[in-house]
Amino acid sequence: MHRVLLPIIVAVSLITLGGCKGSDNDPIARNCAVERTPVEKFSVCLPDGWVVATQVFGEEKNFVVAVNDHTNAMVMQIHVKKDALLTPVNDRMEFAERAVEIARETAPNYKAISTEPVTVNGDETILHVFDASPDGSDEAVRYYQFVTIYGGTAYGFTAVMMPGADESLQQTLVHLLTNIRFS
Repeated sequence: MHRVLLPIIVAVSLITLGGCKGSDNDPIARNCAVERTPVEKFSVCLPDGWVVATQVFGEEKNFVVAVNDHTNAMVMQIHVKKDALLTPVNDRMEFAERAVEIARETAPNYKAISTEPVTVNGDETILHVFDASPDGSDEAVRYYQFVTIYGGTAYGFTAVMMPGADESLQQTLVHLLTNIRFS
């Protein structure tokens, strides 16, 4: 009996575990070799040994996600703003372009670095990278920002990487940011 059941159990377990990773063709689950880490109503794909912590700020719908690497050093903060949509959004790219315009109009000492289309949670949006001075000083901070819609709510994600992040770490963090998946 065990000779028959054991191979069946092993085969079913491998198929089930293989399904957790997602297909290589799945743009939502791309390159997530570990179990996704839940945060609020979405999840992130963290490198092995990394952790996140969240803290609510201001209004209840806003919070910060601190991303710590395997040494427990904070490498990025993601500010998340949620707003209920009053009317449906028919054109998500137009919605994303409007968010870029708002940043251009309101960020002190704004300087565009790049805007490029990205797919987040299966939907196209714009990753807007820019420098600005949050306190109006001459010292600029680099921001990575995009907006997306899920379940009648607009989500704005604005990430700041810690100073001194090398190019490899920056690529890892941008991948982490754009690989957000809603549950």
